[in-house]
Amino acid sequence: MDSETAEDAATLLSSASLINDPHYLQAVSNLADTQEVVAGSAIYAASGVKLLDTGARIDHRLYERLKLHQLPIPIDDQLRVQNAVDIPSLEAQVMLLSGSTQLGRQLSAHLGAQQYMLMEVLRHMQWPQQASFKMTVMRHHLPELFEHSILMMMSAVFLAVKQRFSVPDCAELAAAALLHDVGMLYMPPSWKNAKHKLTVQERKQLAAHSITAMLVVRETGVYSRRVEDAVLEHHERLDGSGYPRHAKGDEISPWGRILMLAEVMSAFYSKFTDMPGQRLSLMLRMNHSRFDATLTQHVYDLLAQEEPSAADGPAHTSAEVRQVVATLATVMQHWALCKRKLPEVWQSLPDAAAVSYVDTRMQSLEKSLAESGSHPRQQADWLKMFEEDPSSMQELVLINKEALWQVESCVEACVRQWPHLLQPQGPLDSIMEDWLVNSRMVLGLHSSPPPAAQQA
Repeated sequence: MDSETAEDAATLLSSASLINDPHYLQAVSNLADTQEVVAGSAIYAASGVKLLDTGARIDHRLYERLKLHQLPIPIDDQLRVQNAVDIPSLEAQVMLLSGSTQLGRQLSAHLGAQQYMLMEVLRHMQWPQQASFKMTVMRHHLPELFEHSILMMMSAVFLAVKQRFSVPDCAELAAAALLHDVGMLYMPPSWKNAKHKLTVQERKQLAAHSITAMLVVRETGVYSRRVEDAVLEHHERLDGSGYPRHAKGDEISPWGRILMLAEVMSAFYSKFTDMPGQRLSLMLRMNHSRFDATLTQHVYDLLAQEEPSAADGPAHTSAEVRQVVATLATVMQHWALCKRKLPEVWQSLPDAAAVSYVDTRMQSLEKSLAESGSHPRQQADWLKMFEEDPSSMQELVLINKEALWQVESCVEACVRQWPHLLQPQGPLDSIMEDWLVNSRMVLGLHSSPPPAAQQA
């Protein structure tokens, strides 16, 4: 764990924010307004003041009382809820999604006779009170994230079965997949608004959600270190471009590699209704250095049987494609210009790591685009030919939008890891600031104020 991540984790532990986090306590109070939640035991504040008697019904007024006190132990340990997310309800949800979602149907069909493994895995899974309660809150507060977690668990078990994992190992992996996003319950509600541009501080909170989830898993006291590590690593990437540790290659555990891939599988099918498999396949081909090759092949085998989309997808004009290509070319050309301005000995200057990071990401992207014949320099020559071929035009749009997403990810990773680059202190910093500020403007990310403005 790098120094920044270790510091974040230590802060979470020392401040007891998992116990007294206002966003999570608010979500619990909201749950209690729609279904019966009672105190399984008397609830006391850290000061010794009794807040609730055993058997007391919880409602929204609980939040107002809890804001005035610190709790000594997690409230999950002290509350009981009707219709909790238990093993039978998880089995029912798997059955539902196996028939009602495209990814669920494909996973079930591909597993074939091994489909029974999903149910057997759930019956072997440790599922303590804390896990059950957290997922019950998620089902009520973040229903889309709850469904995503179920589909991710199904995807992870699919990959584990293909890797010939034992049932006990699959069961532990399933728990990790189900709980991987519980850290989102501790996020401010603004992150759910798609139109809201996250501030730098909010991005740090979002990046820390896997640390929070890992700590939640640890606090249950029933899961192995493998489960903790997998939850922590579900947003890492083999090339070091992920978070929160920016781990590379063998630094990422085998279970973490599975959750990484299962997470993007579920995300693509949840986000896109048109050609989710084609989009996922394209993303994996363009990012082959980020994911485990053996696991990725299992996904390709699955995608080979993708159902036809209900719609052919939106039509794209050549003007729209040219706009996307122009945006991508602008960012790439500006980086090439910034590199030419670097002093010869930039490698020995402060924050050279930021330059190296961006250069590695941009070179990898340009190589991937060139290999697929989709580099902005190549597209101008034959774009006109695609105007009469809607399917080719559509794939061209997907390729360029994926490339733009990678550039956006690179820019925001720089802002998150090196926020002081937007507060120039020397020639190297000013060059990086030039590229970051201009790229954020071109990509439409400039609405979030830079760190200096936020601190002011």
